[in-house]
Amino acid sequence: MRTLRILFFLCLGLLWQAPASAQPSPRVFVVHSYSSDYVWAQTISRGIQESLRSRKISTETYYMDAMRDPDPEHLRAKAQGILAQIEAKKPQVVIAADDAAQLYLAAPYLKGRSTPQVIFCGVNAPLKRYGFPAANVSGVRERWHFRDGFALLKKIRPSLRSIVLLSDDSESAGYVLEDLLADQKHGGPFALKLLKVERAHTFQQWQRLVQQHQRRADALALGLYHSLVDEKTGETVPAGTVSAWNNSVIHVPTLGFADYAKEHGQLCGILESGEEQGYLAGAMARQVLERGMAAGELPVRINQKGIVLLNLKTAERLGIVIPFEIIRAAGIIIQ
Repeated sequence: MRTLRILFFLCLGLLWQAPASAQPSPRVFVVHSYSSDYVWAQTISRGIQESLRSRKISTETYYMDAMRDPDPEHLRAKAQGILAQIEAKKPQVVIAADDAAQLYLAAPYLKGRSTPQVIFCGVNAPLKRYGFPAANVSGVRERWHFRDGFALLKKIRPSLRSIVLLSDDSESAGYVLEDLLADQKHGGPFALKLLKVERAHTFQQWQRLVQQHQRRADALALGLYHSLVDEKTGETVPAGTVSAWNNSVIHVPTLGFADYAKEHGQLCGILESGEEQGYLAGAMARQVLERGMAAGELPVRINQKGIVLLNLKTAERLGIVIPFEIIRAAGIIIQ
């Protein structure tokens, strides 16, 4: 009888512990607008993982590849495929990075639902375009450090007076440039006179604009050039190919704004950090999971950190001596 009593209590204990041990880890889906080999997406992912690593959270990552394949029908199909995975696996939180993921997935299919909760990051468009924030949606808006970047270039070479900004004609670039014009309107003149903002659709147009404006302006600011297509093939030209050409022909100082600038030979920049975007989004996801709250209860955030980039190789090629006090303050130095 005593043996039976012991077995009874052992079984009861196992039954009592079973729900706790069987409790599944919270699940977070990360949906990138771009591809896995795009530096910006990689740094966002690192920031998310860093923010979530102290918790037992299961993550899955999906890519829409909107930079190389911007066809709306293709993106809708990819979004619906990801939606099918969300419906099947039921993550508690979806982190949607950059604008395509909002336009094709978060806004039409996930906004306004009780689950999952949605955290966006890397968004350039005005949030009202997507109806954000919403009851189950909040996140991190992206901001480029235009004013600080122009000021840094002026400090490096005080004789500079003017600059032209070049970009592709992607939708994301359009939103970034709207921020630039708003900053100029509300904040007053920049440290350098912005002669013009030019946008190109093809790589050949980009080449002509670079050649034209480096004869007119003292410096070039290089925005996005990841959606340029070749006029002959219609294929997207890899950003690395564009940057290699840039470095072969540009003989004026160049200014960058995003993570990829550190790999593309631009002289300097105040870079926004994809890791910061990802870390802030991951921190918001943690709040949702730990407190059991709706994402819409969290205020929208905006990136604040600007990382000073200096490329000493490019400075040497251009015959520019960067003052030591600027080098000492840099966060990223390419030698």
